[in-house]
Amino acid sequence: MNKLINLNPFQNVQASGLAYCDLSNLADSTIETLNLTLGGTTFTKAMITGIFLRVNSKVVFETTGANLDLLEAFKGYTGDATHLSINLMEVKARTLNAFRSGSIMWDGQAGIKSMRLEVQIAGATAPTLSGVAEVSPAVINVGEEKLARYLSRHHKATQTIGAGGVKTGLLVPHIDPFAGGSSFKRIAIFSANLTALQVVRSGVTEVDLSVADINFMQKKAGRVPQAGMTVLDFILDNTILGNVWQTTPDVCNTAQVYGVFSAGENISIETEELLQLASY
Repeated sequence: MNKLINLNPFQNVQASGLAYCDLSNLADSTIETLNLTLGGTTFTKAMITGIFLRVNSKVVFETTGANLDLLEAFKGYTGDATHLSINLMEVKARTLNAFRSGSIMWDGQAGIKSMRLEVQIAGATAPTLSGVAEVSPAVINVGEEKLARYLSRHHKATQTIGAGGVKTGLLVPHIDPFAGGSSFKRIAIFSANLTALQVVRSGVTEVDLSVADINFMQKKAGRVPQAGMTVLDFILDNTILGNVWQTTPDVCNTAQVYGVFSAGENISIETEELLQLASY
């Protein structure tokens, strides 16, 4: 972080509606984190039912206030009741390449024409919303060349689990190699009943563990598992190169994540990926 820049004022901030903020004042910067401040009579993170970051009108980041709060806590970032952070980079990374991986370098070569942040609000009372961006100069530093043009894509899907005790294929966004696949840093499953996960690539099982065992290994690595969410974290050692889980067709021909649940429920699945903007 080199500068703290106030976001342009949010428009259409109301009890139930889509608030939005034009981010054009962040051009010529590398955007690392967007920090939101919630105010008003009653406005909680649970009342944010959608967060959408659009680059050239395309959604590159989507989640909810509650889910984002859990993911930030899982990574060990400190939060509070009135602040919510969209961390695009890996603050605890061990290498320069990994440290700023996912941040958005908005320079003349990036191909970015516009950027907009949208916040869907539901059920608040006289809410207020403001924000501050953490940015650095839009330059490629020594040691960061390999990932400088990659940004962090965060997409979500919902799925209905019909019954417990059955191994079920999960609808992970962008996992299919035939559709181009992706490079995953993390896959988060928001579920109250998930008991085990299996990860298979090109017919080879790479993870087959109970949620309890996954949580234990993540605790050893300094992560903070959260109730109601299980994370497949492929970068537990805080490095990127060689550790992201790739499902691109040059790496594999099939890829699947399976879950076992103790009961039926509706779940959501969110991904953290690295890709170039040109891939959209």
